[in-house]
Amino acid sequence: MTEPLLRDRLRAATAKDHAALDAVALTFDIESPSGYGRFLSASAVALTPLELALERAGVGAWLGDWPDRSRRAALSSDLVALGLAPPVTAAEPTPSRGFGVGLLYVLEGSRLGARFLARRVRRSAPGLPTGYLGHGDEADLWRSFLGWLEAQPKVGLRTDEAVAGARYGFQCFSAAFETAASPGVLNVRAGVRVRI
Repeated sequence: MTEPLLRDRLRAATAKDHAALDAVALTFDIESPSGYGRFLSASAVALTPLELALERAGVGAWLGDWPDRSRRAALSSDLVALGLAPPVTAAEPTPSRGFGVGLLYVLEGSRLGARFLARRVRRSAPGLPTGYLGHGDEADLWRSFLGWLEAQPKVGLRTDEAVAGARYGFQCFSAAFETAASPGVLNVRAGVRVRI
């Protein structure tokens, strides 16, 4: 009997976390500028500190094409195009490599769903910016990420840390989306706090 792939182990261990995130993400009306702005702002609250934490941990040395994978600049650009300032986010602690592998699993996997959402936005609200949702070639980036994931040395990589990192990544996005989906959530627009 062969050992399950790390991808399969992460998928199985985080199935409930993934389902919870999908459920809250579906509550956004991304076809309207205000709903889409809330969605992008929430995405920035989760994604930006996770990417910065990975960079402090040395992700550029792990994944040579990290600059092509990082999406926070595209996300900030989309927010600015909507007249929204990127939200101020709290710093995340620097993760271990194992924990970082789990975070990357969430960030890279989110590209697949993002492409579906980008098509939906382009079809229903063609004037809205989709640089973040449409960032990169998701099929190539996902495929190359999976190759990298399975090439991780079995010695020295703690699967429990990778699972913890993936769960944490899902929970960061879920918490940000739940907060932004709540009525009366405040967002920053041109330096002034406004209700959206």
